[in-house]
Amino acid sequence: MIKEWSSNFNPFNSWKVLAWADHIRGIIDEQFLPPVVVNWDLRLGCCYDCPHCIWAKRKGLPTYNVPTEFILKVPKFLHDWGVKGVCVAGERGDPCLHPELETALRLLHHWNIEVGLVTNGFAFTQFEEAAHYCKFVGFSMDAGTSESYAKVYGVKEDYFEIVLNHITALANYAHQHNLPVEIGYKFLILPDSYTTVVESARIARDIGVRDFQIRPAHLPASEIDRIDIGLLEELLKDVAKLETETFHIYSVRHKFTEALHKKPQSHCWATPLTSTWLATGEVVACVDLRDEDYNTLCNYIKDGLPEVKRLWSSPKHLAIIKELNNRLDNCKRCTCGGYNEIIQKAFVEDSMDLRLI
Repeated sequence: MIKEWSSNFNPFNSWKVLAWADHIRGIIDEQFLPPVVVNWDLRLGCCYDCPHCIWAKRKGLPTYNVPTEFILKVPKFLHDWGVKGVCVAGERGDPCLHPELETALRLLHHWNIEVGLVTNGFAFTQFEEAAHYCKFVGFSMDAGTSESYAKVYGVKEDYFEIVLNHITALANYAHQHNLPVEIGYKFLILPDSYTTVVESARIARDIGVRDFQIRPAHLPASEIDRIDIGLLEELLKDVAKLETETFHIYSVRHKFTEALHKKPQSHCWATPLTSTWLATGEVVACVDLRDEDYNTLCNYIKDGLPEVKRLWSSPKHLAIIKELNNRLDNCKRCTCGGYNEIIQKAFVEDSMDLRLI
């Protein structure tokens, strides 16, 4: 397995969880501090039809946008609660399809909350707002040719060029105005496009992307078996050669086995470091189990924002965490898997030893 990155000090290394030691101790003591990050889904309903979408259970639901009332209220609420960052995304949808996306980004920035935006890029026209208000914008691409892009996303081939033009427009605007927004090209290892990873990285570098992120996808075993691991390793070596001082390669593999299967989890510790808010209002504990009823704390749209704070770290919240741990076999790929291992070793077992000698 090739090295994941050239420097350990980067935004994709799970060791960054150690910056939130007080939060971790609160989790162990079952006295949760406010989440560090909220994943805020602004829209249910997508313009793509990805065969590998992990939110398939919600595919048949009607399109829904977070109401304007909450676009205006949520940023200040999160600031007052103590949330540090918000990742604006979509729940089987894309946030750029929400008519008030610009307002959401502006208000989050106004309230000193670090903002990230994740999009497929097709409807992305908010170049100026994203460049001024976001710390990062990640584009889900997963392909390096129009043919492979159409196959993995279930769209027309010309969508690929449209999205590349949108990324280029953001990069050009940020460069012209000397804005530090971090632009990412996200590449899932999928059987229908993994052979285009070198082309993808070359394209990303040439259009002004800063971060090229590669990671395995949550796939059934039959689909993983379609990926030639040996060929993939050789391709990733070629990708690594494209890295420069201004173009960074991140092969995020530590959350998966060498054969690209999900790593089993022994305990779910890190979930209360984040909170995920669905477009339809559900506040769920685990970001990877949005579509499971036992994962829901409340509904901030129907119940009101104060209810979120009231139930955070409540017996109901603790019961949800217990249920998540009882159903670890039901987990999809674990976003927090690296965090869980570090918390277990460094805090629960103290196997790193807290002394500085």
